[in-house]
Amino acid sequence: MELEANIEDVDTDDELNEAEEYEAWKAREIARIKRDREEREAMIKEREEIEKVRNMTEEERREWERKNPKPAPPPKQKWRFMQKYYHKGAFFQTDADDPAATAGAQNIYHRDFSAPTGDDKMDKTILPKVMQVKHFGRSGRTKWTHLVNEDTTDWNNPWTYNDPLRAKYNAKMAAVNVPIAKPKGSKKLKDWEMK
Repeated sequence: MELEANIEDVDTDDELNEAEEYEAWKAREIARIKRDREEREAMIKEREEIEKVRNMTEEERREWERKNPKPAPPPKQKWRFMQKYYHKGAFFQTDADDPAATAGAQNIYHRDFSAPTGDDKMDKTILPKVMQVKHFGRSGRTKWTHLVNEDTTDWNNPWTYNDPLRAKYNAKMAAVNVPIAKPKGSKKLKDWEMK
C-alpha cells in the first residue's frame, strides 16, 4: 500500500483560491477591527457617563435618574409546589468570555430555567398528604416535604430542661448573673500610680 501511495492522492486545496481566501480574511479582519473600536468607544462613553454622574449634585442626580430610569428586571415566574430546582449552568452562556464568541447565541440559552419539567408539570397539591413527598414509592424517598410546616423541636434535649443541673450550669456561665462593671486594671498599674 505504501508503494502504491502517491502524493497526488492527498486532497489539499490550500492554494486553490488564494485571492478569495485573502478577501474573506480581509473582510473578517476589518469586521473585527470595527467591532473592537466600537467596544472601546462604548467603554469610554460609559466611563465618561459614570464620571459625569459622580460630579453631579444631589438635585441634578435625581433629575438625571428621573430622565434615565433603570430598566425593570423581567418578572420572575412563581414556582409550583415542590418543584425541582435546576441551575442554568456556568458554561456556554450568551455573553461569552472570549471576544471570538465561540459560544453562539442560540435559543437554548434563552430558556426559562425556572419552568416546570417532567413530573413538576403535574399539580402535586391535589394529591393526598401522604403522597406529597419527594420520590414517593421509592426506597430513597424523604419523610418530609419541607421543614417549614414541620415542628422538629426535640423536647428531650438537655438544654430545654428546667432541673437543678441546668440551673447550676446557668450559674456557672460567664456574665449571666453578674452585673457589668468597669474593669479594675492590673496590680502593676496600681503599684506604679502609688510611687
